[in-house]
Amino acid sequence: GLWFGLLFIQPFEKFVAVKYLLMLGLLVAAIPLAMRTDIRQRLFSRNRALGLALAIVVWCIAVSAASPYAADSLHALSRDLLLQGELLLVGCLLVRNASQARTALWVIIAGFAAVSVLSSFEVASHLMEHSLSEGQIPRSHKSFWGGYATMASFCLPLIIAFAVSTATSTWQRLLLGALVVLGVVLTGLYGSRSPLLVVAISVIVLFALLRAWKALAAVFLVIALGAGWVASQSNLGYLEKYRSLAQTDTYVTNQGLSLRLDVWSGVIELIEARPMFGYGYGWKKLAWAINDGGYAERWKANDPGKTAYFLGEEETASYGKVNPHNYFLQVAFEIGLPGLLLVLAFWLAVFWQGLKGMVRGPVESQRLRVVILTTLLAYLLCNVANGFWVGGLANMACALVGILVGLALNEQPAAAGESK
Repeated sequence: GLWFGLLFIQPFEKFVAVKYLLMLGLLVAAIPLAMRTDIRQRLFSRNRALGLALAIVVWCIAVSAASPYAADSLHALSRDLLLQGELLLVGCLLVRNASQARTALWVIIAGFAAVSVLSSFEVASHLMEHSLSEGQIPRSHKSFWGGYATMASFCLPLIIAFAVSTATSTWQRLLLGALVVLGVVLTGLYGSRSPLLVVAISVIVLFALLRAWKALAAVFLVIALGAGWVASQSNLGYLEKYRSLAQTDTYVTNQGLSLRLDVWSGVIELIEARPMFGYGYGWKKLAWAINDGGYAERWKANDPGKTAYFLGEEETASYGKVNPHNYFLQVAFEIGLPGLLLVLAFWLAVFWQGLKGMVRGPVESQRLRVVILTTLLAYLLCNVANGFWVGGLANMACALVGILVGLALNEQPAAAGESK
């Protein structure tokens, strides 16, 4: 129940205190759980993804203890990495069959549905008094609408894959279809380009994986109609930026990538100074590393692009206000290049395990693996221009990995018996 509670609340940007209370409750409840023989057997079973996850945790602790900002790193470890570890471990220890995995996915979908409904009320109340041409719909971390598009880029592929891949009733598919429509509309109104791209690419890969060519053609038709509608509008207000999705410069130039090339170049400079051990777990100390390493003065003298992003109008970078905007650079900044290699190996092991399970085992488990891999692909795509190494998306991704491992562990005895 505590694990389900954590899954349900992850799509919310709010209720951080509740998340950590559930995390502590889950930690306490896991102690007697770990005493059970069957749980210990699963915990110490040979699984490459689980072994690499443990190696990442050990490496994070080691480099954080050796970090020049050890106190900040260890605090972040106790808050973020512990939560991710719990979500992954409980998933792999308690999910024993397809039915339990389906329930866990329904819980995540229910959380996103609640956020979507609450966000739609906030958006509707604004649009009743203002038009889109007046400017962007207000959003902040205090509102349910804040961060919605980011969450949708993860949850919409999950919902679409779940609806088309698993055995669901007609009314459930209608419900999921309505949620997809609501989610796409809200994501479109949000005004962020990358979430729509992530959803489109993930769904295209999903239908290609399922060899559902008619559905794939329908997706391309919907994308073409959407692009045509955007092109035909004379004034889209703050949504004008969607026109740039059809321009090549959007994907290869610094301006088109919202100054990401300057951001990535600046982070690479810091990584080069500490390539082996990084600066310790937690990205918010990026500002301290910039200030202490003398980068602020250097950039102000000869690099206006980096100055504009990392410093703004201030003399120095501010703690927690700048981030690497790329998952892989963020990992390298925090735990060094060896840590990045461990993380890459972990994701390779996860996808390899999932792909192997798609061609063997129970049919329903194969379908669930399609759902999970599609969603994890969306997660990795989100991280090309963002750094969701921690936070709600990362937490849900860890839970999905736990479910994937749990299904694999459940099938190991059967496979061994067949071989025997």
